[in-house]
Amino acid sequence: MAACLEEQQESNMNEKRLHNMFLKIASSNVIVKTQQKDELDFTVEQKLDILKDILEKNPATFLMRFGQCISTDDLVYFENLDIEKNNFELMFRIKEVKNLLDDKKKHVHVQNRRYKALQRLMTGSNYFDENEMRRREPLLYEQYIGQYMTEDEKLERDRAEQYRNSTLSDVLLQRFDSRETEWIFQCQKEREEEERVEEDSDTDSETEHDCVTSPIKGIPSETERQLLKDEFLSEMQAKFLAGQDEGFDYTEVDMNDDYDDLKLRERDEEEAYFDDDDDDYKDDVNESEMKEI
Repeated sequence: MAACLEEQQESNMNEKRLHNMFLKIASSNVIVKTQQKDELDFTVEQKLDILKDILEKNPATFLMRFGQCISTDDLVYFENLDIEKNNFELMFRIKEVKNLLDDKKKHVHVQNRRYKALQRLMTGSNYFDENEMRRREPLLYEQYIGQYMTEDEKLERDRAEQYRNSTLSDVLLQRFDSRETEWIFQCQKEREEEERVEEDSDTDSETEHDCVTSPIKGIPSETERQLLKDEFLSEMQAKFLAGQDEGFDYTEVDMNDDYDDLKLRERDEEEAYFDDDDDDYKDDVNESEMKEI
């Protein structure tokens, strides 16, 4: 009696998991079945029926078509099917989805590490100081900040930079950096011009190509200028997280577990440990079954 009750509970749990998996796929942009142009879109209920039908007919085909939408928990259902059916194609599709999930997990790990590195750079270095960001992305700086500065403000900025570089070697290095920044600016501007010409080859307006793109029209207020500075910082942070800072060695972050969140790492290690235990258990079960045969 107790065994029957447990089986019923397990069956109900599987049905609930499957329903949630179907619902997740049906709610996404994935095409569950091709339609003619004049046909009405499937309702969610219709999509659920289609997905259920595909799964019942061929689980391997289901994984091939919708594997990118499922989670590690969803995959347990298919692994249990594999044990029952010993289907080679299903085994192949399960392995394929596992690799996909591993890639997603690695991507999340990298993003988490970069975000941790960004936080440290924000608080423990001058990497995201305005002048440092200007050296790396002078064109972007000009678009958001530089073009709205008065000549007096630019002079004050340059003097402050020179004041920080008090020794002769610092002054020489600052001059070199200034030339390098100007060179980067010109290169970025030329690249932007080329991209703009490709996008709009019909336009011959010289004034359009000579000026730096303006995020806003007219002379910005102090509030707008601060918003532009904040947007510039956000753009630079986004570029860093996307791995687009050319002078930064991302291997020092991406491959460094010092940037891991300790709680997340402990949870991942715990999951990996139990996964290994499950694999060992399955191997033991298979060995015992072979001996009985």
